[in-house]
Amino acid sequence: MNGEVPLLELSSLTVKRGKSTVLNSVDLQIVSGDVVILVGENGAGKSTLIEAAAGILNLSAGKVQHSGQSIRDSDGRRTEPPPFGLALQSGGFSQDEFVSERVATAASTSRRDANEEWVSDLLEEWGLRHRSQDRIAWLSGGMKRKVGIIAGLTPALASDEPRLVLLDEPSEGLDETSIQTLKNQISDLASSGHAFIIATHDESLSNLATRRITVSDSNITEDKVGTSQKRDALKVKSLPNSKVDTYALKPQGKWTSTLEKRTRISAINRSVSGLIALVVIVGMLSQFEPPANNSWLALLALTPALISALVKPGYLNHLSDSRAGDWWNAQLGKPLQMSFRIENQFYVPFLLALLSIYFLFGNIQQMLVVSGGFICFTLAAARIHSLESTFPRQGATLVLLLLLILIWPFLLSVDLLAMDEFSINDETLTQILATYLMPLAIWILVPLIASE
Repeated sequence: MNGEVPLLELSSLTVKRGKSTVLNSVDLQIVSGDVVILVGENGAGKSTLIEAAAGILNLSAGKVQHSGQSIRDSDGRRTEPPPFGLALQSGGFSQDEFVSERVATAASTSRRDANEEWVSDLLEEWGLRHRSQDRIAWLSGGMKRKVGIIAGLTPALASDEPRLVLLDEPSEGLDETSIQTLKNQISDLASSGHAFIIATHDESLSNLATRRITVSDSNITEDKVGTSQKRDALKVKSLPNSKVDTYALKPQGKWTSTLEKRTRISAINRSVSGLIALVVIVGMLSQFEPPANNSWLALLALTPALISALVKPGYLNHLSDSRAGDWWNAQLGKPLQMSFRIENQFYVPFLLALLSIYFLFGNIQQMLVVSGGFICFTLAAARIHSLESTFPRQGATLVLLLLLILIWPFLLSVDLLAMDEFSINDETLTQILATYLMPLAIWILVPLIASE
């Protein structure tokens, strides 16, 4: 390698799936210009090697390095990797994204500013320009596959610096014209110094290989097969570096907020669940004499807001769609849902609490103090749901029982609302702080103590 820092280095890599060892003490280095073709039987471990190299999988031993930087090791340490391309065997996107948005997001995560003309020209090469403003869900299976591959190639297409690109069965589901476009772009990019690992059963891609690796019996064997042919310069030019630093404008923040605005899934789910509870309680109170005890009335008033706050946040639905969460996991070096983001639909439980308190109690100071606590409840509940979503088998764990922790601050809110003469003194201030700080502590601490 003449002292060149590898774009990818796997050192004594061991990966287990359940009780089976899929990869055992694998060593591999990929340098600029490499086109490594992975071959082997189904289930031999080609996809596992791709995903381990992307930093998605837990390692039983060894470590993964990108451009000399350790991005994951067997001790659980992870860091955000340098920009690289990734096309999973299926998906890697939310189907509510527009086609052009998926390409622009892939460029943004590579710290490049994508413009409409650049994205449009790239989609034209793949025959998707006319579908650029369509949701991915509206595309055929073959077109969806194209979008995933384009997004995987984008970090290399957008950069004049050597990038690593990991492609898992990229030609599967593509027509002959698209396969030829894929081969042309891989060859062009490799000639420009980018490096590829491609897991495939497609023999037509083998002509691109500078190295051929067989995955078998939990290990790899390699044969050098020659050098790829030099080609003309790429038609798609590199993009300028991005200067965005604030979370709201970072690609992950923009991605979640855009999809939420488009689908309104969080707002709808929170509003419907809370309003159903509110209508039931109002209907019950209209048929029966309201309880004389203020504590019972306060409990009834705040229950709809609590139910709304405990609803699963919508961004988790987008992350579970077509392996979008795994793609973000690789790009960020951690699950997106464990980043310090603000649940953007916290206002729904807050408004429900305001509405209930206003009609049943009417004390403005009480309204604001008690209702504000439901913003914190929403953040804490969203974090607990997020923790549950990081487990391999969602729903098979008891993590959601942690939501019971929120009962105590909720009851403190009920007690504050039930006071006949509400005023902020030493006693009520302690209750207010407990109501706010306990949920906020959950929101802050869970990402720090959660492991994958």
